[in-house]
Amino acid sequence: MNIDSILNYLACFLNDSFKMSSTSNWDSIGEAISMSAVWSWNVLFIMLSGIMIYLLCKTKIFEWLSRRVLLLATIIWIWGALLYIVGFYNEHVNGLSVVLRAIISSFKMFTVSNDLARVSGVLQHDAQYMLMFAFVHFAAAFITFLFIFKMVGYKIKSYINILMCRFSRSGSGNIHLFWGVNDASCLLAESIKADKEHAADRIIFIDVDDDTDDNSQKKNSFSRITNMITISNSDIARINKIGALVDHCYGGPMAVSSEAAKSIFKALRLKNIGKIVAKSDVANFYFLSDDESANISGALKLQQDISLGHRASGKFNIYVHACKNASNEILNNYSRYNNDAQHCDIRIVDSAYLAVKTLKMGTSTLPVKCVDLDTTTGTVSSEFNSLIVGFGVTGQEAFKFLYEFSAFVGTDLKRIPFHCYAVDENMDKFAGAVKAQMPDIGDSELSLIKTHTGTQEFWDKVDNLLPTLNYAVIAINNDNKALTLAVNLFKSALRLRDNSLPTLKIMVRCYQSSNYRRMQEVVNALTQAAAGSKVEIAIFGDNRSVYNYSLIESDVNNSEAMEFNRVYNNADSAEKRWKADFGDEAIAELMNEKGINRYHAVCEINRQISQNISNSLHKNTKLILLGINPEQAERLELYMKCINSRAKKSTNYTYGDAEAKLLLTLAIVEHERWIAAHRLMGYTYAEHKDYVHKHHPCICLWDALNEEKQSYDCDVVDTTIKLTYNQLITTTPNGVK
Repeated sequence: MNIDSILNYLACFLNDSFKMSSTSNWDSIGEAISMSAVWSWNVLFIMLSGIMIYLLCKTKIFEWLSRRVLLLATIIWIWGALLYIVGFYNEHVNGLSVVLRAIISSFKMFTVSNDLARVSGVLQHDAQYMLMFAFVHFAAAFITFLFIFKMVGYKIKSYINILMCRFSRSGSGNIHLFWGVNDASCLLAESIKADKEHAADRIIFIDVDDDTDDNSQKKNSFSRITNMITISNSDIARINKIGALVDHCYGGPMAVSSEAAKSIFKALRLKNIGKIVAKSDVANFYFLSDDESANISGALKLQQDISLGHRASGKFNIYVHACKNASNEILNNYSRYNNDAQHCDIRIVDSAYLAVKTLKMGTSTLPVKCVDLDTTTGTVSSEFNSLIVGFGVTGQEAFKFLYEFSAFVGTDLKRIPFHCYAVDENMDKFAGAVKAQMPDIGDSELSLIKTHTGTQEFWDKVDNLLPTLNYAVIAINNDNKALTLAVNLFKSALRLRDNSLPTLKIMVRCYQSSNYRRMQEVVNALTQAAAGSKVEIAIFGDNRSVYNYSLIESDVNNSEAMEFNRVYNNADSAEKRWKADFGDEAIAELMNEKGINRYHAVCEINRQISQNISNSLHKNTKLILLGINPEQAERLELYMKCINSRAKKSTNYTYGDAEAKLLLTLAIVEHERWIAAHRLMGYTYAEHKDYVHKHHPCICLWDALNEEKQSYDCDVVDTTIKLTYNQLITTTPNGVK
């Protein structure tokens, strides 16, 4: 039996079911309804429209269909091919040519086209055949609609939401606008919405398409529509959950010319978004991609937008994901350096710095937990040795943290020996710059080793170091390798260390959020299995903890540092005192008094600000050295009496001999911490203070300072106790008795 015989049999079978004898029946039915034909078709159109709207509104049904587009399209295509085979075939044509033509015609259905003219005239008048023909073509068109709507439907919904927000009578309140959609931006947006104070803030995402070829800003028709959708389904689900607005542009602010940047939203065809931003109370913009150059370029273009500076609320903030290195320090608080940018602040969001800051803010992750401590004297009897594997931006921040926060004193009231071994296979690329930035830190405190973690040299060094190691940080930007190395270090430490030694902490940075859960499960299993040992392993710096709104805001707004500065100066208002000490007037006054330019004046102000930040973060370390639990009201009251007994610019505590001696020891610890912080900033000792050459006369032993200079360290310790006491009486319902 050949193909013609098969097709002839199929055609006869189907034609029998479409008998023309039924034509008279259909004609009679047609005559019966001819008077109401128009009305009937209108009702049918309304019903079909209602079904379409229902499918769109019922998201689960629409998503179910969308996920099965390929399966449905295949079924419809096969059905259409069979109908066309029946319609095209007759005894005068070749069967194979009929099949091939039917296949092609079936594909054309999905372009909302048909080959009805080629169908047998007899079948064109058969009601049953034409009903199935119409239904299959409608189904094919619907599949095409599903495919297109799957690409642009979210854009249509977002556009309607944007219009509703733009023409809403109520103001837009606080705006958080993210240029680009990635894990960092989604995490930060989720954190903003989870914050009770900012739950009502408006979140906006701009999906930035980097394809700017062929003048992308002028793309139109179907090519422009399809290029609008670049957000993954998982990100769309996260954005929907927080109720954010979404729009699209090509290139982003970084692709706009300097002239067009004066009206950035107009240039990017985001006029509706621009109108929403214009009526906002506070406008925050975020560039959080991994491309530091693009982030900075976009921020500098955005700050040129004149319309943003002319908003009713005035100033706006731009957050840029970049490293806090020498080339980017100018961008942090950009308006302080550039008088032409007074209407905006550009603020650096350094993920490496924030990851390490989470270690500073904790209690269990502090170096003071890894030494032999005598809380009756506030002294430490052991050295502090550390290991950092991976000396990139995170590794260097970790070194700064360890060097400053391990500035303890021994029984001789001198800083205990400190040494850090930094290992990196690319150490030669940045060893010189590291040494140049910190000229007062020598090889006796920091050893830079170029080697790979798989070499014999590395493991020989580890085996020699482990018995006296206090702290290890692994930051190699490869979660799998980092976790494997951490587990091997953990096992080696259990084998080589005596349980009488201080606790060894192994901190592993997680770079990819998707790896965090697996890494944490491994860490939990090791911790449980080795319970009771003095070797601890923990994960830090995952994106969920880094891109946290409260962490970023506390870093850029310095709320804790402002409170420390208020209590230190016994001021009524933290904000007023902060502005008086570190605002534009303070910068101008410093320039006039010292005869230095604006750059060095701002650097000096930033140095003072950094010390307030360090003092606020160092609070937990001081309390642990004092042996104080923040909830111990009686001991805090005792220390309050002690600090109130000291006269201004004096180091003599006249109340409580033991408490007075302990507070004086803590003042020496604070002095060593201050020296460490300044060495990290590149300062060296000189007899006279020099803002330009980074010289300071206080980088010396405590005994070499006069009493007034020593009293400043006492003031810092006293402020720490006052803050803890104030926090306790604020959080205790009936106060402290």
